[in-house]
Amino acid sequence: MNNRVLLRVEKLKKHFVRTHGLRRKVTGIVKAVDGVSFHIRSGETLALVGESGSGKTTLGRSVLRAIEPTSDSLTYHLKDDDGEIDFMALDSTDLKEIRRHLSMVFQDPYSSLNPRMSVLDIVGEPLVNYGVMRRKGQIQERVAELLRVVRLDPEYMGRYPHAFSGGQRQRIAIARALSLDPQFIVLDEPVSALDVSVQVQVLNLLKELQDELNLTYLFVAHDLAAIEYVSSRVAVMYVGRIVETSATEEVFRRPRHPYTEALLSAVPKGDPDNRSERIVLEGDVADPANPPSGCYFHPRCRYAKAICRERTPPLIDVSASNEAEHLAACHFADELELAGVGG
Repeated sequence: MNNRVLLRVEKLKKHFVRTHGLRRKVTGIVKAVDGVSFHIRSGETLALVGESGSGKTTLGRSVLRAIEPTSDSLTYHLKDDDGEIDFMALDSTDLKEIRRHLSMVFQDPYSSLNPRMSVLDIVGEPLVNYGVMRRKGQIQERVAELLRVVRLDPEYMGRYPHAFSGGQRQRIAIARALSLDPQFIVLDEPVSALDVSVQVQVLNLLKELQDELNLTYLFVAHDLAAIEYVSSRVAVMYVGRIVETSATEEVFRRPRHPYTEALLSAVPKGDPDNRSERIVLEGDVADPANPPSGCYFHPRCRYAKAICRERTPPLIDVSASNEAEHLAACHFADELELAGVGG
């Protein structure tokens, strides 16, 4: 990993219009992603974590423009010899060219692969769509190479998805994502639909590929054990906003936001004699169409005070001057002593 920032996101928003009835009367605006800013350096893995409904998947798809953001600044710096690319300013032709450097692996390998296409057609489809290769022999050679990269037998390329296990299907999906030699990949819950033993194999594969191919990942997940294993940094999302971000080890050791503490309390401890209290959050994730005033987390926070209901806390650096950046959006981040995984 180097210090070059590959992706910079500033104040990204993705709002959905909520309608009702045949006349599609507007009844509200769902702020699925609401003013998110972060960066990812080349060669690192930034993990995006939060409960279901926090906006993780929407954010992951927005940074690829798989869904169009409502407003934002998305800047890529994809090659050492190129300047920064304003991703939102690209027209359809330029966008297609840049997307060769970007890719995505979806959560469910059972639904992300076309059951009517062979492995050869699935993995080779991007090569055909982008005109990289047209001769069947070339495509077969490239697909065979990609299958070997993801530790599958090239002889499988004539088979169809139904002939494979869940872990094998996800390897096929990863091979497809690698077909155009991308630099940046969004991994949307890539192991959550797999058996536990298979999850470890796929996570190991992703780490090995990152080292071998110098890949950069945005890893969307809710499994904190997987996140601790694969990520360099963690960003915690709640109701469309990032509430904490820092190096993975730092977040797990010393969280600075009560929501992060609650999530970490669910992580299994290696030492049975060191079992900290499980923090059970009351209620559901706030409605992004009608969020509470002040801090969105205050209705579920056991540390909340009057100011939490009245003022929205900014995301600020709460680290000591000699420590790496640690951002948290909590009025009492400097006062609370929150328990980490070892706490």
